[in-house]
Amino acid sequence: MHLYKNLKIVILVIVVLLILVIIRNSDQNIFKREVKTAIEAVQTNSNLITPDQLQKRTNPYLVINLGSGDRQDSIQFQHSVQIPFENLLDKANRQVLNEAEGDLILFSVDVATASKAWVILNQLGYKNVMILTSEENPDELKHKFQPDTTVRLEQDSI
Repeated sequence: MHLYKNLKIVILVIVVLLILVIIRNSDQNIFKREVKTAIEAVQTNSNLITPDQLQKRTNPYLVINLGSGDRQDSIQFQHSVQIPFENLLDKANRQVLNEAEGDLILFSVDVATASKAWVILNQLGYKNVMILTSEENPDELKHKFQPDTTVRLEQDSI
């Protein structure tokens, strides 16, 4: 009888763990796209679009302005919606993203913010997500490296 009671506890624990695994695997927020496609897009800059390219577009698009609060971006676009980066994955905002026709163009004064949003949306399975940038290669180093010569570490050891 004692063995039967212990067996019931073990089976109950296994069933609970199985249910937790099933719930975790059915979560809608698990990344859906391969990282390989994201790396290729970043390396080839195929995820970037300039304002000139945006003006020439004939297919539908929606510009997502990621500015918020005191950092709200003053630039306005024809087909745009204001979604602060902090609220990007809220249920109402996800519905706006799901209902959008055509490409999703992410815009922020800070390109890093738009890049973060691109990674999130790309991995959640959104297709045709692009970053609006004012330059062809915003990450390209344009300045010669110059070390800080005001600090002399060799003199600190004396």
